[in-house]
Amino acid sequence: MDQRLSPHFDTIIIGAGLAGLTCAALLAKAGLRVAVLEKNSRLGGYAVSYAIKGHRFDIAVQAIGGCDTDGVISRLFKELGHENRIRFLPCEPARVYYFGNDSHPWEQSGLTPKLIDSLSARFPEYHSAITRCYETWSGILRELEEIAQRGSDGVAFGFSRSYPMLSRYSAYTVKEFFDQLAIPEALRSLMTSRSGYCMLPTERLSLVGFACTEMTYGKGAWMVEGGIEKIPGLLAKSVYESGGMIMRRARMVRIYTKDGAVDGVETIKGDQLSSNCVVIASSLKSGLFLDRPQMIPDRFTRRVALMEPSGSYYIAYYSIPEPAARGLHHNMEFTGLKIKHPLAFSTDAFYMLVPSLIDPSAAPPGRHCLCLSLPCPAGYSLAKDERNACRMFLEESVIDRFPMLKGKMQFFFDLGPRQLETISGNPGGSAYGWVQTPEQSGIRRLGMKTPISGLYLTGHWTMPGGGIAGVITSGRLCARMILKDY
Repeated sequence: MDQRLSPHFDTIIIGAGLAGLTCAALLAKAGLRVAVLEKNSRLGGYAVSYAIKGHRFDIAVQAIGGCDTDGVISRLFKELGHENRIRFLPCEPARVYYFGNDSHPWEQSGLTPKLIDSLSARFPEYHSAITRCYETWSGILRELEEIAQRGSDGVAFGFSRSYPMLSRYSAYTVKEFFDQLAIPEALRSLMTSRSGYCMLPTERLSLVGFACTEMTYGKGAWMVEGGIEKIPGLLAKSVYESGGMIMRRARMVRIYTKDGAVDGVETIKGDQLSSNCVVIASSLKSGLFLDRPQMIPDRFTRRVALMEPSGSYYIAYYSIPEPAARGLHHNMEFTGLKIKHPLAFSTDAFYMLVPSLIDPSAAPPGRHCLCLSLPCPAGYSLAKDERNACRMFLEESVIDRFPMLKGKMQFFFDLGPRQLETISGNPGGSAYGWVQTPEQSGIRRLGMKTPISGLYLTGHWTMPGGGIAGVITSGRLCARMILKDY
């Protein structure tokens, strides 16, 4: 590319999801000249809010972790000087679970000490084993956070000494871990209730991936007052305030290279921007878009081609009158139902949210927001008739459980994997990037650096993994690596 005809930036970031915006905000605050290219008109990836008839829905976010005083999200906004511009609302209990036809749900605390006490009260003879589990999971997350703090230093040398938990458990599944401790099935079902976020059975689910999900909520589950969209909005504001640039509807089509290193990018509109540092904060399933594809080592290409994406969701959005919400909880999961599902794939769980019970501003007076959802395996797009079947199934299921909802659910709209792909930019509407198997979790996930000099990765396709706190951690880690290499 002709650098004389193109503006030069210290870093160009492809994708304005939460990881890309986090990375951009931190780099811009550090004094780098940053440009962010986003193919959609909206920013934030899955962190999108939608308003309809006085109701506001966070499209695909239930509750988030990392919002306590020392949490990764709170620390980010404090570092950027925006801590007084956002408020996090605690959700306690974090979620309420209905198992089978049990009329007495289990209320799961979002605070680890309370959760341990609750589990120990039910299974007093396993108190020591329960405590050991949470100590192990906490240690795994702590070691991953240390790697994020230190970058790549110390990872290659003396790894087992510096990170004993990751060294021991990286290849474990959750089932293997519980089998080793002889945890009974009834206790396992409670301790792994949050594994629904990972969309895998315990015999396939990585212990490291599960530990990150579980302990991210160890200091509470939260909602953003006024909607999840406030997070990308404040990150974008920080980029602008530090002199950075965000280009919307600017799909990147080519990354230029020179002398074995990145040299800039080109957008679909023909805009050329020069930089020796490019960050891909979006899916790798579509490729790296290098002008010289032969520069990518075959080993890297094969690895990406073999990686398995996570599934997506079907979600339906409603309004209900305030009296119909009595007795409901803000976040509910129904599992172990032996569901007769109307479609080809099977699921043993579905979810119901009433977010306006936590944030009353989400609904007009006298009304509540309500969302019904179920997980979809990777590869399902759900045509309109299939979405209708999912909707009817969910409505019948919740009305059977809560008869007071009959005739009270005003349907607004629904979304399947295809629509969620359009909103988020994730192929297939993938909810969490790569699925959390042992081969694709923790330090075995794609790293921040690629084999191409000056080309970095960030987002839920990279370490440490999916989820709001996970992608923000990824963006922070990537920014630190770039500043170290700069």
